[in-house]
Amino acid sequence: MTATTPSATVWAEVHLPGFHHWPAAPQHRSYLRARHRHLFHIRVTAHAAHDDRDTEFHDLGDAIRAWWGPADRECGAASCEALARALADHLSGLGLHLAEVAVSEDGEAGAIVRVPKEGEVL
Repeated sequence: MTATTPSATVWAEVHLPGFHHWPAAPQHRSYLRARHRHLFHIRVTAHAAHDDRDTEFHDLGDAIRAWWGPADRECGAASCEALARALADHLSGLGLHLAEVAVSEDGEAGAIVRVPKEGEVL
């Protein structure tokens, strides 16, 4: 790629059911201390080094689902940030070159974890 060639990424998004809770929720959000269900929207973006897709996005979706498991996931006190970091670590361990991992609660609010390229500072 030349300096003028735009970089590319591919992404996959899946929606997966799970439960979590926030034990340290402030008083005005005390209802979040109890276990509650979300349809977590998980979007993973990976760097694409060429136009013949070194990361197949269907495979990326399958890898997300495999990490989550086949049923509703019990996430304990994990936040969207914690889930995104854990998934990023897992997928990076599989050799994927990630750009970012986003996890939201029902597609309404969530967190994005950006993964720097080797030598890059975010």
